[in-house]
Amino acid sequence: MRISLLFLFIVTTTVAHARPGDLPLLHATRGIHAGLYDPQGRYVLLRGANYNALGEYWQGVPGVPTTKQYEDSDFILMEHYGFNCVRLLFTWSRVEPQRGHYDTAYVKRICHAVEVAAQHNIYVLLDMHQDAWGMYVATGDTEQCPRGPAKGWDGAPRWATLTDGQPTCTTRGRESAPAVIRAFSNFWDNRDSLQQDCIRAWTMIVSATARYTNVLGYDLINEPGLGERSVVREDRLIGRYYNHLIHAIREAERLAGAPEHVILFEPTVTWRGKDYPSIPFTSFRPEKNIMFSPHHYFESLSHALSIEQGFGLMRFGASLYHTDLLIGEWGFFQGARDTLKLSRYTRCEDRYLIGSTWWQWSQACGDPHSVSWSGKQWQAGNFSMHLIELDRQGHRTGKVNEAALHILNRSRPLAIAGRAKGFTSDPNTGEMLLKGRTHHPGTVIIYIPARFGTPVLNGHNAVISHTEAISGGLRVEVSVKGSYMIHILRSQNLQSVLTQ
Repeated sequence: MRISLLFLFIVTTTVAHARPGDLPLLHATRGIHAGLYDPQGRYVLLRGANYNALGEYWQGVPGVPTTKQYEDSDFILMEHYGFNCVRLLFTWSRVEPQRGHYDTAYVKRICHAVEVAAQHNIYVLLDMHQDAWGMYVATGDTEQCPRGPAKGWDGAPRWATLTDGQPTCTTRGRESAPAVIRAFSNFWDNRDSLQQDCIRAWTMIVSATARYTNVLGYDLINEPGLGERSVVREDRLIGRYYNHLIHAIREAERLAGAPEHVILFEPTVTWRGKDYPSIPFTSFRPEKNIMFSPHHYFESLSHALSIEQGFGLMRFGASLYHTDLLIGEWGFFQGARDTLKLSRYTRCEDRYLIGSTWWQWSQACGDPHSVSWSGKQWQAGNFSMHLIELDRQGHRTGKVNEAALHILNRSRPLAIAGRAKGFTSDPNTGEMLLKGRTHHPGTVIIYIPARFGTPVLNGHNAVISHTEAISGGLRVEVSVKGSYMIHILRSQNLQSVLTQ
């Protein structure tokens, strides 16, 4: 039976906020129906951004901050733009600035961010972030580099940066400096028991955050690089480290009396400093509550593959482990000029119902990604725009990336009963089509941005059971059964439907 469903909503000035325990704990499955699910067995779709305000970065330009100052209001804005997930970056250098001494105030700041995110219906993916090992592989005053001095980045503390005096100068990219490669080699070799130190730092974070149900899970290490030895050896060593770290995380959850959260693992990005994506096979034994979380920068930072081919590669990587995908980083950085690429990307992630977190919410002018070498000194611009523009001092200017947010903030299902059979969403009109099949009656939850006005729903085996005004839009619950279709029409069709 085909039915037409009309509903009105009023956007009120007050919106009920969730509490830290209100969002249900999510879990991942492997196998033929690999996915991310809520306690009701519904497939959950997370979309959001990376947030690095709590990270620590090398500072090349004195007086220019490397990150935006953390503000609770960032989560208010994220909710307003329809984001329900944030990849929250933290760095080992801040958790354990001196060996064996942990910054408990920093851990509390992470917990506070998780709690505020929950109040705005946002899941948190905790990411131990590093780029090119850390801040302390920057070129020193006495070292000369033919192409200019090398930047430092973020990640490991000084005491854990074992480079054996190798040069910091890069040859073809930030990971190519011999000092960076040696630091990774020493870590995978577990020299001086560095892995045990890093694992203990991780368990500090897990012990403090495991009680929060809006913590999606733990991203083991961002964009790791392989070291100097053979690929087979390095691959085996990183797989062994993943196993040890996962075991420690599970033990920390158990000791905290908390349930298990999702583990997310990434491929490596380099071997011997050269582009060489790899995922461990020989020694990595993934458990059931785990997801593959690669980064997609094709036709953005890399032109080795097209956007569509990149999705194919990442889906193939997930299939090797029989897991679902959550793309931890992606983005296009040329503003309105990248609109067509962004549209192609989002059509792919809708087609495959893949979650993702955009890189990134905001990028400070002093961030290593932003600064450049003038031939005499490091330079930083006066403004930096990712999704939210910052001035030179790291403050919001009030400007946003309208071109990107227009496409990112589109109608979509948040939780899907049964199995989805097809999904499309048009960010220009608000039109959305979801087809699915469920063996038992269930509920689909849909998010609709406020800019589309009063939506009109058509469908079959689908009945609206509840609507709720939320920040930035509408949350709609649709009861479904059997083979169902939910079709959100253009809002301007309202008058024609009313007169039929």
